This record gives sequence, structure tokens and C-alpha cells, in this order.
Amino acid sequence: MNILLKNANVLTLDNNGISYSTDIEVKDGSISAIGKGLSAVDNSVVIDCSGAYVMPALFDSHAHLNTSEMGRLFIANGITSVRNLCGAKRHLELDAEIRAGRSVGPYIYSSSPIYDGDGAQDRFEGHIYISTEEEAEKAVYDSIAAGFLWVKTYPSLTKEQTKRMLDTANAAGIKVCGHMSHSIDAKFLCDWGYYCVEHSSSLPPHPADIAYLAQNGMWFCPTQVVCETLPDYVWNGKKLTDLEHYNYVPQPVRAYWEKYNASIIEGYKKRGLRPDIQVIIDRGRAFMEYSDQYMAGSDTMYPGMIAGFSLHEELERLVNLYGCTPYEALKAATVNPALFMGLERQKGRLLPGMDADILILNNNPLADIKNTRSIRGVIQGNTYYDRPRLDALLEEVRTMPDSEVEFLAPLL
Repeated sequence: MNILLKNANVLTLDNNGISYSTDIEVKDGSISAIGKGLSAVDNSVVIDCSGAYVMPALFDSHAHLNTSEMGRLFIANGITSVRNLCGAKRHLELDAEIRAGRSVGPYIYSSSPIYDGDGAQDRFEGHIYISTEEEAEKAVYDSIAAGFLWVKTYPSLTKEQTKRMLDTANAAGIKVCGHMSHSIDAKFLCDWGYYCVEHSSSLPPHPADIAYLAQNGMWFCPTQVVCETLPDYVWNGKKLTDLEHYNYVPQPVRAYWEKYNASIIEGYKKRGLRPDIQVIIDRGRAFMEYSDQYMAGSDTMYPGMIAGFSLHEELERLVNLYGCTPYEALKAATVNPALFMGLERQKGRLLPGMDADILILNNNPLADIKNTRSIRGVIQGNTYYDRPRLDALLEEVRTMPDSEVEFLAPLL
């Protein structure tokens, strides 16, 4: 399928400029040309983008794609790729289905299942608990053999297990990311090759240690919105039913959220834990003072994080709380994830030869980051979703029978 976008205001994100009244030609799922006055070839779908702003489609860099309706919600929100942070076999299968055009959803780039130490206080179905250094080494090889792209850890692994895992991963050419460690100095983790810290709350408390991570090549995914759910739901009386887009949460997911949230609330109140959101913000800002290696992620599937919609909230937090410019926030959901994964020649920007992951907006996101919500259309490879088709995806989710909600992996 050939597609020609005419008269667009193009944000390539190769820089912070806009090419006005510019055309983009797509052939066989890739951008074949960008310029003015391009002519349609036979059988091309011509899209009039007059007045529209065209940019790379979004990438949710921290997601748990665990139920089937989420794929439609991501696409409806302009997100054509996700970094999945607790992998299962079904994620790899679904990614193949999406790429073959048999299912609707974002391309899925998945980590391993979550590995944690057997001394972890909280246990979750689907996580794998490690008790020896040999098991830590095996976890790396198992992850590679299964086809996962990173190893994901939680912080209760011992120092010895973590060192063995990182040494093995470094030798095998696979990265380790996650929640850092309860017992190991963050600088040691960085020196050993730990690649990405997930959540601002996982950063070390001292600014000098944060600077060390940032200056020595570590990546960072803040997930600010999900950090805010802890005081909101635990201490401030917010209800899940208060969510703006709650009508797109199927009943089986609502039931899970309510049960899980009740457990979270009970645990935090029992321990008297009151997260200081400003402290969390300050840690994230400290990292960004020294590095631009950060990505925008929502942690969707956590209670209150609705697939697709939550990433737009995260972009707004990056601007309004973390001090990013709109251009920097957009890069965090396009250019940077592609760079993180070694896909910078394929994804994240609009340039000839790159994949056709394209977001068509009614309004300029460089003028106001909220304009990422003003979606006119989405292109994913050879597929064009115009506004009516995107609305149809949302309606499918809103009216989806409970029996059609597939659980893709054990929940958190």
C-alpha cells in the first residue's frame, strides 16, 4: 500500500524545526520521500494534511501490555510501539500477529519476566524468584533463548546474584534494567553495567549519586504519573472511578484494579509510608540536569494507568513538573526510545528510509504539549487509521464483552 501525505507541517524530530506545506510518501511501510510537490503514484491513498502537524508516532517506554483491549487503546492514542516490561510468551506471539496484520496494537518490544530475589517481601504471579547465583546466570540465558530483548529485575536480588547476572548479561550482549537494588550502592550497579532505572522513585536519594548514574551512561524512565497514584489513592481519597477515561477499562480489569489497589492501600497504611512527590520529582530533575538519556513511559496496567491516555499525561508532567521543553518531551516518546533499543535508523524520526510510524495532529505539539491529544490520524506501516477508524477502536473497547478480554500474561 502506498500513502501520500500532502501539505503537512512536518516535525521530523531530527531537530526542533517544522517544515511547512511538505509532503511525505510512504511505500511498503517505509517513508520513501519527504519534500514539496510530491506526486501520487498509482493506487496511492492521498491524505490531505493541510493545517495538520505530522510527527513520528509515539512510543510508550514503560508499559505492561497484559490485556487484549490495550492494543486498540494504544493505537487510538497515537502510540504504535511499546516497551513491555514484564514479558511472557504471549507478548512475543501477539507482536508477530500485529506485524502480520492479524491483530491491532503497537509493536511490542519486550523485556524478560521480572526476576527478583527469593527474599522479596511482596510476591507476584508471573515473577521469577532467584535463590542462587547459578539461577541468576540461567535467567540471562533463558531470557535470550526466549527472544526477550532485556532482562528486568526487581530490587531484592542479593549483591552476589546481581553481579553474576550483570557479568553474564554483559558477556552475552543483553542489557539489564529495572528497579535497581535495596542493598547495592547505585554507583556499583552503574559500574557493573545496569542499563536503565525505571521510575523516579527508584533513583538514589543523594543528588551526587544521581549525577553519577546520569554522567556514566545509564538510561532513565521517570513514570511520574504512576508515582502520583500512591499518595492519591492511598492517602488522598481518590477513586479509580474518578478517572476521566474509566469507560475504556473493561470490567475484568476494573475488578483486578480494585483488588490490587485495596492491597496497595492496606500495605502502605500499615507501614505508614507517605511518598513525598516533590522528592521524587527532584530526583528525576536531577538526572535530567546531566543527561538526555530519558524516556517517557506510563507504567500502564498499574491501577489508574489507562493504556494510551496515560502517556499523554506523562508527557505533560515532563513539561510541567520536570522542566522539559515540548520538543524534549516529544523526543522522550520518539527519538530516545528508538536510540535506547538500537533502532534509531528505523524509528523515532521522520526521514526517508525509516519506518512509517506517523502521527497526524490537528494542533502544534511544540506550541503546547497537550496538543499530542489532538489526533487526526495514525499510520502504522501500511495501515492508515483516520479519525473515524480511531473512534471505532475506542467504541470497540467501550462495548467489549467481558468474555472477549484476553489476559495476555499474569498480572502484577
